[in-house]
Amino acid sequence: MKILIVDDDLDILNIVRTACENESMQTSTAANAEELWSSLRSEKPDVILLDIMLPDANGLDLVKKIRTMYSRIPIIFLTARKSDLDMILGLELGADDYVTKPFNPRALVARIKAVMRRTEISGTLEDKLTIGDAVVNLKSYTVTKNGKSEELTRREFELLKLLAENPGRVFTREELLDKVWGMDFFGDFRTVDVHISKLREKVGEGFIKTVRGVGYKFVIGEQR
Repeated sequence: MKILIVDDDLDILNIVRTACENESMQTSTAANAEELWSSLRSEKPDVILLDIMLPDANGLDLVKKIRTMYSRIPIIFLTARKSDLDMILGLELGADDYVTKPFNPRALVARIKAVMRRTEISGTLEDKLTIGDAVVNLKSYTVTKNGKSEELTRREFELLKLLAENPGRVFTREELLDKVWGMDFFGDFRTVDVHISKLREKVGEGFIKTVRGVGYKFVIGEQR
């Protein structure tokens, strides 16, 4: 696993790098936005740890630019800001997690591993998943149905992937929020309902069943 650590505080860089390398993670570092872009051009990391306040750029602006070019690299903000508004804005702009300074290095490593578990594409599914007359491309985050192609958002994709990998299993809304959005998500169960509704529109009705009073399950073949 390759981790790109972006922070202008040398002490933070060294602490995080040591913690990651102790877990057999490869690391590279950048002290500003210029070094960040240079590093991304030379090698794509598995996770980016990004300080929200760099000397030559705002981390919130950077995450938007990173998302347009590298949409699937997980990003964890490292910041001294503790405002709920900053946290929410960072997550809405595309960050996957948010860690405030000072932090426990071992806890940060645990966050990195958790983000990777939520975002990596496991080998349990093929590159394409056929659901009725819809074909979901697991690499491009697109679904093609009746000759029309639509993009899935990252959360829609992760939600569909989780359900499809566990056909017949009932997930509560709380479980789905935890596994797809993470325990630190600022929202409620209606977020899950909205994403399920969008998936049904894009993929088709009948594959994601509502279990009244409990949650949702993915059904295939004779289960439908």
